[in-house]
Amino acid sequence: MKIYVPFKPANPKSRLSDVMSERERGEFAFALLMDVLDACEDAVVLSSSHERRLEGLKHEIDDRDLDAAVTSRIKKGECAVVMSDLPLITRKTVSEFLSRDGDVVLAPGRKGGTNMLLSRNRRFYTSYHYGSFFKHLKICDELGIPCEIFDSFRASIDIDDESDLLELMLHGKGKRSYEYLESIGFYVDYHEKDPALRRE
Repeated sequence: MKIYVPFKPANPKSRLSDVMSERERGEFAFALLMDVLDACEDAVVLSSSHERRLEGLKHEIDDRDLDAAVTSRIKKGECAVVMSDLPLITRKTVSEFLSRDGDVVLAPGRKGGTNMLLSRNRRFYTSYHYGSFFKHLKICDELGIPCEIFDSFRASIDIDDESDLLELMLHGKGKRSYEYLESIGFYVDYHEKDPALRRE
């Protein structure tokens, strides 16, 4: 099954602007992408624009919005979509996800997004952003498409804001994105009542 990993090279992870420079966010986003590609064998990066670092990777350029780009590939046949900011997923996570039987399989994020999606039905279409997991459930219901939920801690952690960085630093040791954060001074302070993210 073909796996697509959408990636936005231009001004990535803007919600981290308070804690990282634009250059750091670019490096971090690419480290996250590489973590996902490590877990997704033979995946194709679906990039919204050209990025020099993608030249050594399987990639396709599609400057349409995310829904149009992804839905057009669903219409061509069976495929999966894995977001590029899921640093904790492993090959085992992805293998278990792909082995599910539903016509559509959804892996929800902690905040109501759709972190991983599998479609075996060409009638399905996507509606990302703003609670997309629930919108995708509704689409399946309206179209009468059997849908299965893949409940996974590792697949639920996507990186959007500073609180997500803490999850990565707590659980992501050995991942490229973890090592990048550590290299620019992020660490976990265990002296508080609850673990807290700090930067040197």
